[in-house]
Amino acid sequence: MATTLVTGGLGYCGQHVVRALAGRGDEVVSYNRDFSEAADAGVVPVQGELFDIPRLLETIRERGVERIVHTAAMSHPDLSIEFPVATFSANVDGTLHLFEAARLSGVRRIVSFSSETVYGHVDGPVAESAPLHPTTPYGVTKVTVELMADVYNRLYEMDVISLRISEVYGPGNKMPTALRDMLIAAVRGEPFRMDAGAHHRFHFIHVEDVARAVLRALDCASPEHAVFNVNGGPQVSLREAAEHVRAAVPGADIQLGAGHWHLDRQGEWDTSRAERELGYRPAVALDEGIARYAEWLREHPY
Repeated sequence: MATTLVTGGLGYCGQHVVRALAGRGDEVVSYNRDFSEAADAGVVPVQGELFDIPRLLETIRERGVERIVHTAAMSHPDLSIEFPVATFSANVDGTLHLFEAARLSGVRRIVSFSSETVYGHVDGPVAESAPLHPTTPYGVTKVTVELMADVYNRLYEMDVISLRISEVYGPGNKMPTALRDMLIAAVRGEPFRMDAGAHHRFHFIHVEDVARAVLRALDCASPEHAVFNVNGGPQVSLREAAEHVRAAVPGADIQLGAGHWHLDRQGEWDTSRAERELGYRPAVALDEGIARYAEWLREHPY
């Protein structure tokens, strides 16, 4: 089986990607800035920075890395507003160093995490051809990384695939999101209040479906395109998501004000390209995913 390096393998999505790869028998190198002694079968932890090209080159050579999944980033649009310089340095400079280490090592296939934030506000359907108008520093970094990936693909015959991933939810998330915070409050038996946002619409995607899309992108021999929309199914309003939370946690006290909130407003995504070229389709329905997430939170209280 192939040996895959996962940057940010200790992070939210990274842990699930590492688990999915190791679970099917792949050799995995989990590359993180934090030290870790824990290693599951088939997983080798390596401490290192993305900026450290010699460390990356040594790791790729010694471990026989054949492909890379790049999840490491400063990963919250709201927080990037407070830390624009740090966000740009981590997400753009760090990724550029990773691309260069891969190029020098002869590793061509990289699956790079992009984001719904590249689009900004879009009235109507959202296909990959939609104009990119990010509204946060985080969104700008993802557009920049996609452009750099395109340059590396064309100039250096790399094979970088960018996955534009929608609103992720599920076990292990430590960053604030409306659905996560709502569900945590419900499991704790606490009230949840938002002044506005009930009508804001999301393409939620369970973190296991994110890992599933990554594996599809890694395994796809020669896709026609290099950028793909990836989500977990049809859009729902936050009010509709709250109903799923109430079903998973009977008696949940949730009150949402009407209207939208400050996040980007977008129409229904077109994910036909990912289905056609990668063979990706979501497997975790929102009601099932929320119910499973609620059970996980009961077993892993914050």
